[in-house]
Amino acid sequence: MYSTPEIPFSHYSARGVIMSKTATAIRPKRSKSSSLDPLIERLNAFSADNYWDLGKFLVDKVIPAALEEGIFGDQVLKRMSDVPGFKFPYAMLKQCMKFYTYYPDVQKRKLPEIFYFDLATKVDDSRKRDQYERMAITNKWTISEFQKKIREDELARREDQRTQFGFDLKERNVWSFDIPDPRFGRSGYKGRLPGQIIANALYYYTGPGAVVVDPMAGSGTTGDVLGNLEYFGNRKVRMYDINPSDERIERANVLLTGIPEQSSTVDFVFLDPPADFYPGGEDSDFSPEIAKSETMMKLKSLLRETIRILKPGGRVSVLTECSTGAFGTIDFPYEFTAVARESGLKQIGKVYVPRRTEVIKRAITGNEGLKPMASDCRELLTFEKI
Repeated sequence: MYSTPEIPFSHYSARGVIMSKTATAIRPKRSKSSSLDPLIERLNAFSADNYWDLGKFLVDKVIPAALEEGIFGDQVLKRMSDVPGFKFPYAMLKQCMKFYTYYPDVQKRKLPEIFYFDLATKVDDSRKRDQYERMAITNKWTISEFQKKIREDELARREDQRTQFGFDLKERNVWSFDIPDPRFGRSGYKGRLPGQIIANALYYYTGPGAVVVDPMAGSGTTGDVLGNLEYFGNRKVRMYDINPSDERIERANVLLTGIPEQSSTVDFVFLDPPADFYPGGEDSDFSPEIAKSETMMKLKSLLRETIRILKPGGRVSVLTECSTGAFGTIDFPYEFTAVARESGLKQIGKVYVPRRTEVIKRAITGNEGLKPMASDCRELLTFEKI
């Protein structure tokens, strides 16, 4: 049975850090309660397989209440899923909302509900959803046959895209890749990013003739993408790193000396800070407030330099993630977005990037209080210089 979390939603939505009972830092004061707190309690009582009713409650009750408090759809879903004791992950909440939004009349339709749940969460085009529904009714498909048809069509579509662009183009805002494309980046390089992520970012956020800068280039994945894919052949790239891995990359500690580019000359900057950039909080004397302050100082430094070198209308994509541990959660994507907007940038993109190729191990302890989970999903945030 669900009980109201010790830290209410209203407190979480106002700050970037949630403190657990076991944290060593001083616990912040509780703020006044939110109208969302009782809705979260009711939502947590829903059965995990009651997708349609859960989606209806989100659309009819939670979203309107959140809007009254100035919190928008995706933002409220993400923050709810991070509340201690809340059992529904963000992805499931999003799927349930789609299910109800696309099929509010599901009980009057001819197929079992599970068919429409799959259509809502796997097929974006409304005409294709209608087509699949007609085929399932006409052919009297089982759910397995139905799912197989959708899967086969998606694989065929992706193969067509690879032929056209030379890489796996994503059309939704979750970019998941089982393995890095061997053409991009160095195999075995620590912190190697799948080049398909950079290829998709370049597709959506750059145009022909764009000047691209990667200030933390690692093994040169950005250069490999631009060099190996004919589609991006007319773009130029300049790469920097504190420890260059080959001659294409210039040595530069951009946090100390800035990005060695002239002001207002760059069209696109791709920022992928190293894994140790974000605090893990494993030490007993770890202070989340100090760690948050130090990390945000580095992010602000990178952002200032990025804004300086970007042309008006230029864009920056940054990979960031939450830090989690016994101390709670530091929501760096939320914090960075706030700083970027304060700096005059306009957000134009937000993509979720699961860590499919990495194995993260964390010991399970018997300590009371918040049980920490590893961060297994990053966010690619993109902003435009106005």
